[in-house]
Order: sequence, then C-alpha cells, then structure tokens
Amino acid sequence: MVIPSYNGRRLLEENLPSLMRAVSAANVPVEVIVVDDGSSDDTFSFLEERFPTVRVLVNERNLGFIETMNRGIRASRNDLVLSLNNDILVGEDLFERTLSRFEDPAVFSVTPNVVDPRTQVNQAISMLAPGPCWFGITPLEVSDLPDLDGEWPLFYALGGASFYDREKLLRLGGFDPVFQPFYMEDIDLSYRAWKAGWKAVLEPRTTVWHKGSSTISGLHRRRKIKFYVDRNRTLLLWLNVTDPALIIRYFLCLPFSLMYDILVFRKYKFVGFFWALKYLPRIPVLRKARKELFTVSDREVIALVRRRRTRRRRNAHV
Repeated sequence: MVIPSYNGRRLLEENLPSLMRAVSAANVPVEVIVVDDGSSDDTFSFLEERFPTVRVLVNERNLGFIETMNRGIRASRNDLVLSLNNDILVGEDLFERTLSRFEDPAVFSVTPNVVDPRTQVNQAISMLAPGPCWFGITPLEVSDLPDLDGEWPLFYALGGASFYDREKLLRLGGFDPVFQPFYMEDIDLSYRAWKAGWKAVLEPRTTVWHKGSSTISGLHRRRKIKFYVDRNRTLLLWLNVTDPALIIRYFLCLPFSLMYDILVFRKYKFVGFFWALKYLPRIPVLRKARKELFTVSDREVIALVRRRRTRRRRNAHV
C-alpha cells in the first residue's frame, strides 16, 4: 500500500495504529509504504522510531499527490496497491473481503465504503446521472443498494482509499500529472480503466472513515480549489471522450453553459474553463496515447456505470 503524506505526522500518529492492526490481521503479505512529500515536520524520524516496519520514501521537494502516489506505486513490490490518504481510519477487516474481488481478472479497482464520521455520508458510491451537457456524478448510500452481495460498478475509484491492480495501473501510466495539483485525477484514471475494458467496483461490506477534504482544505483556499476542480473537469472531457455525438453535444452546449456561468456569477466554472485552454496544444498528443488502450466506447462505459437502479430509485418511478 502507498500512503502519500505532507506534514502529516499528526494524522499518521492518529491513523497508522489501526492500519497496522489491519495489516497484522491480513492473511496475505502487506507492504506499507509512506511517501513523505517534502515535509517540514518530523514525519520521517517519527515513522522510523514508532513504525520501523513501514518503508519510508522521502521526496526532496514537495511534488503533490499525483507524483507522490506514482513514486510509491512504482516502488511497490506487490500485485495489488492500496492508495490510502493519511487521514483515513480503517478497520481490521480492510483486507478480508476487498482482496477477493480481484479474483475477477477484469477488475481494475476495489473501493470500500468511505464514510465521513461527522456526517455519516458515504463518499465512495459514485454513479452517473444525466446532465444538460454531460453527465453528473450521483452519490449513493449503502442503504440505497438492493443487496450487498452483488457486483456494484463505480463510476470511479476514490483515489484516497482504493485498491488497484498494479499491472493495470502501470499500463495506464498511473495518475496523470496533467491534473496537478489535485482533484479529478482519480476519476480520470478510472474512466481510462473503464475504456480499456476493466472495472471499478465497490466492496460494500467493508468500511473506512474519512473526514472529507480535511487535508487539502487545510492547505488551500476554497476558491482556488474550485478553480482547479473545474479546470480539471474540463481536461477530463477533452482527454477522454471519443464518441463523435457526445463531442458535438458538448461543444453545442458549451457557449450556453459559459453564458449561464457568467449570469449566475459562477466565476469558478468560467475561470476553470479558461485555465484549461492553455493545455490545448498538448491535448492531441495526450489523447492519442490514451486511445491506444481504449477498447470500450464512451456510451458503453456510461451504460455500465448507470446499469443498476437502486431500490429507492425504482420505487420513485413506479
């Protein structure tokens, strides 16, 4: 597993003990790697003293989540990689059910329930819902699922708490640095995996706990975060969508969408789009490299991640 950490000594002290208990309870060898992202606190010496079995890699300078995770993925020696934020609290059953999902060779990633302990909101169950220009992400709760024994596809695996097939991950090139400094990189990775013919699935019988955005919100202003989110949402579409009809639909809607953003003072969406424009010269090369692995169309992916209706939604349409 790979844990990226920047000035995270306090969070590691809080959450590593439960993780190490889960590692002890696992019936498979588990390697714990913490990649310290140029911290100015005493993370390295703390880990060396308190958790000597943890392998620590130290970046000479702060590289951000994406490059830090990719370094840990490349250094990992196991077939599966758990990407885990340092602010995640896990239970001892973390490995018990999640790993068995990889018996299906088409599985790319497995995500447990990720629940915010303050609100009890599930952050992991992501499906697609129709939108005016594209599709929106609809979050669900475990109680929305008709049963817990089936296979539940996710639109994307949450980058802060998901297991990945390392070989498939490396074939995709890991998390794409174009999404630096943060957000949407996990959605992009999962969408590429779906288009390569692999699956992102949920393990609803296993739960971890995460206080949403507790790390990034402590380092960056809210407005700056919104600008990056919308820049990266735009890049996600430009890099991955290859269906001609969906591309036409997007560009037909775009002027009206931008005008609406201006009228309702959604400055972050407007600014985010124009921040994305500077990447236009690189988009054709990046798209070409991705398309070499794509075997599934956008429409097929959309159908897969909208495939199952929840019990609550079915009743709402009766």
